Amino acid sequence: TVRNLQRWSGPGILFYVVTFTFAAFDWVMSLDPHWFSTVFGLLFVVGHGVGAIALMIVVASWLSEEEPLRDFIAPNHFHDLGNLLLAFVMLWAYIAFSQYLIVWSGNLPEEIPWYLERTQHGWEKIAVGLILLHFAIPFLLLLSRARKRSKRRLVRVALLLIVLRFVDLFWIVAPMQGLGLTLHWVDIAAPIGIGGLWLATFTWFLQRRDLMPFSDPRMAEVFGYPEGEER
Repeated sequence: TVRNLQRWSGPGILFYVVTFTFAAFDWVMSLDPHWFSTVFGLLFVVGHGVGAIALMIVVASWLSEEEPLRDFIAPNHFHDLGNLLLAFVMLWAYIAFSQYLIVWSGNLPEEIPWYLERTQHGWEKIAVGLILLHFAIPFLLLLSRARKRSKRRLVRVALLLIVLRFVDLFWIVAPMQGLGLTLHWVDIAAPIGIGGLWLATFTWFLQRRDLMPFSDPRMAEVFGYPEGEER
């Protein structure tokens, strides 16, 4: 019910942030026992936010072609999602750059190897790609109001960021093996297999739930403005 969602949404978000922060520490940062960053967990949480909003845009675009959402989802909704995606892209870039700036300015022997491993032996190409494709280009594209109101153009940006989320995780984890830039078939099969399993589960649940919250009293407020109305 609406009341239960309101009651548990706040504590649920807090629980997610805390648990995923520790998960990032235990599963990823601990791969290098000599390196640490206090914002590492937050960087992962915000990165997940980028991926989640991008996926939300793709799913909303898909559902907007089907009943019952065809008559409810308007360009204004995609504009709002585009603004939210832009905010998370900027926040991700801010935290990532802050972490790099602190390590670079400190210049401590136990901290700098983490970035040195990721800026040589071919990994620097991915680093530059992340700067351009995960921040600079999406940032410039999402500044356009017309692009954010066009679901097809916005979906292209969202799909780009979903792919870049996997690339970012690969850039963080793979160099800890001590090898140069190499791509094993497992690096491709693992995200496809796990992602496919998750997507199948997500679709299964989506087909068994009401897509429109008709019992929510706030529904008229959310879907009340006309499609062509300027905001």
